[in-house]
Formats: sequence, structure tokens, C-alpha cells
Amino acid sequence: MVTDTAAAERMVERLLAVKWDDDAAFAQQQSRARLAREFLRRTAQWALTVGAQEGWPFGDLAGAVDPEVAVDPALLARLAPDPSSADPFPVLPDMAAAIVRWAALGDLPRQRFPQLDDPYEPMLALFDRGGGYARGPGSIELGFIEFPIRSVAERAALEPVPIDAAALDALDREG
Repeated sequence: MVTDTAAAERMVERLLAVKWDDDAAFAQQQSRARLAREFLRRTAQWALTVGAQEGWPFGDLAGAVDPEVAVDPALLARLAPDPSSADPFPVLPDMAAAIVRWAALGDLPRQRFPQLDDPYEPMLALFDRGGGYARGPGSIELGFIEFPIRSVAERAALEPVPIDAAALDALDREG
């Protein structure tokens, strides 16, 4: 069993540090759409590789890589949505748990599947660019853009797109 508790704790802190900002999300809607696309591409490739198509794109990739990965429930409880918050797009509990469980795998995914990129980094970057998302029927709703999910095969077949800060900022400037 692999559990990198320190990495899981760092991920919880990163998720708790997200600042939801509708103005930033609106100003960065093009880059957020690119990040949603790249999240779907990466998670589709992982889902096909590790046999985790059920529940994609919001399934348990970490459990498919190592079914014994464990995260302290008290750590995950820190990410429970605040009912007093007016934020319409919090990190949904199952997505937060999936991201933290992935972090708890430490370097195992990179060691076993070096050809695949981190599946959750695009979603974390999307959060860092102003806000979260909601699930619509067959789509990811980004507040100002509805992004279609499509099929695992369609998304897995896409070419990767750059998601470094400079490329994302340029995309938003072109807007």
C-alpha cells in the first residue's frame, strides 16, 4: 500500500487556499476552458490506461492505480463545503477526495506510467484561475462557459495543449 500522507496534506492545503473570484474567472474564461479540455484529455487517458472508465471523468483514478491507497477521513473532512458560503462553485467533495487520494499516491503514478501527465493539475490550475465548476448534463459548467464532456475515447485521442501560465495568459489576452 502506498500512502504519501505529507503529499495528501499539502494538497488539502492547496485546495483550501483557492480563492474563488468571479471577476478573475470571467477574465480568464478562455484559459479555464482550455484547462477543462486538458483535464478531460488527461483523465480519459488515465481512465483507459488503468481501467477506470466507469465514473469518468470524476471517478477514482487513485483507487485504480492502487486500490489500497488510504487518506485519513479527518483530512478529507477539512474540504467539506461550507454551508454558509455563497460560493456557487466549491470544489465538489468527490472531486476533492479524488485529487487528495491522487496526491496520496506520491510518485507511484509517475513511476508506473511515466508517459502520462498528472490528471488533476489542469483542474487545480482552473481553480487557481478564479473558481470552480459545476456538473451539467454532459458538460462541465465553468460559470461563463459550458464545456462538453463527450466520450472517454474522444477525449483521450486529443493532442495535449500547453497549460503553462504564459500560454494560458496569452490565450486570455487574445480572448
